[in-house]
Amino acid sequence: MNLTYEEILNLKDFNGFDPEQIVSLLGIIFENGREQQSVSDIKFGINLANEQNPIDFSNENKMIFHYNLANGWSYFQQLTQNLNSDEFWSFELEELEEQIINLRLAHLFSKDSTNSFKKCEILTNLGNLFSHIGRFSEAQLYWNSALKIDPKFAMAIGNIGFGLVHYSKILYDNGHQSLFYKFGYKHLKNALKSDIYEDAKKGFQDIINLLESRFNKESLTNIPNLNDYSIGDSKLEKEYRTWCLTNHLFLNPLNDIVIENIAGHDCLLLPSITLKFDEPPVYQTIFNQIKQEFVSARHLLFEGLNHKELHFSDKDNLQIDILDYAVYSYSSEKVKTSFRLCYSILDKIGYLINDYLKLGFKPEQVSFRGIWSYYDKKTKTKKMNEKIVATQNWAFRGLYWLSKDLYVKNSSFSDPIEPEAKELAQIRNFIEHKSFKIVEFGKNGLFDNGLTYVIEREEFERKTLNLFKLIRASMIYLSLGINLEEKKKKFTKPILPIEFVKLEDEFKR
Repeated sequence: MNLTYEEILNLKDFNGFDPEQIVSLLGIIFENGREQQSVSDIKFGINLANEQNPIDFSNENKMIFHYNLANGWSYFQQLTQNLNSDEFWSFELEELEEQIINLRLAHLFSKDSTNSFKKCEILTNLGNLFSHIGRFSEAQLYWNSALKIDPKFAMAIGNIGFGLVHYSKILYDNGHQSLFYKFGYKHLKNALKSDIYEDAKKGFQDIINLLESRFNKESLTNIPNLNDYSIGDSKLEKEYRTWCLTNHLFLNPLNDIVIENIAGHDCLLLPSITLKFDEPPVYQTIFNQIKQEFVSARHLLFEGLNHKELHFSDKDNLQIDILDYAVYSYSSEKVKTSFRLCYSILDKIGYLINDYLKLGFKPEQVSFRGIWSYYDKKTKTKKMNEKIVATQNWAFRGLYWLSKDLYVKNSSFSDPIEPEAKELAQIRNFIEHKSFKIVEFGKNGLFDNGLTYVIEREEFERKTLNLFKLIRASMIYLSLGINLEEKKKKFTKPILPIEFVKLEDEFKR
């Protein structure tokens, strides 16, 4: 394939080119378009890509195809929108959605790839996007996933630092904020030790300079022993808390950056909220309920995943073996129950936000996916809720984009941008209302004329664990989003503070 760039721009389609040539051509178009700042070239490449169906490509070429297309949409956004414009920071943006969809698909097809550098690029770019749209907790997981592949991948290291500094600005706990600054500083300094491109180097150095202007270098580099904290008395409690730490499941922002003992407790609360004199502390009540349901469900999941010995309640429970490798056990029911409990938390978050922001939905109408928009009778279209958009709240923006990961069987909603979202919703529906079967071996999908949803045990456990991480992140975004809103409030009348005491463990019976 010896084509000049002009000849490439005159192509009508990719007919006659093999998959490797197609992904190469897309890369050439997008990179040249970016260098020449040509919106028309990039749009040309996007249109060509959208006409291409890569279904017969190898997974390696599918990975590169979607990675290149995500880059194309990123360059298009950069060249058509001002960095500080309202549009760039809007809640809803096609360019962002296309980038996320394609990077997630690239990540999906990278599973068996040996191209470690490309896999790190995909994960790093996903982290950057998630941080930008307000899903800053999950962004840290993407960047750290890149470092598990290549611990020296400089752009992931630098972006962890970049993300932590911005994350720290919306924390309400000063102790947490201090540690976030220190870890952010450490990662930014380490990134500059590697050969990275000039724009990134300048951006990282600017934040280092900002931190050094506010704090002395000695305090920024002084990170205490983070394991000098208890995570329980019994062997079982320590096992449980270590599992939570390792899987980043504590309701504690520190567990986004460390798995040391300091993060081994659920300290996340709602921040101080100013209410009218006659208003009860209902938001704290709802959040207490949400926390308890998550923590209880999390322990059920831990037991279901890690303690699979025969339970006495299963003895003499007569079952018929129909040779389908089905799993019927107390431990598998714990995982199913934890899935149901965890999924239900999302609607409670929507319930709280609806009242806190005075969105106007009746309590019985509230769903987590539904609160973000309304039906405009004049235009007969769905529109973003102006009250939410007006907040310009980074964490609420994250909750909105997280809601797009959920599948709702309703044509008025756009398709979810999480490839597994439809399956998660199906699983919940079949667990709650229909026939759901876990098997040790076999294929996933609908069987028995569509009456039964069948899934391998290992796959169901993986999906449930991922759901827990999603719900944990949503609770962090809720708390810190309210913190941002409370900071905006201005008062002309005296405020009477009310101190609540913590509920002691001895009363949790």
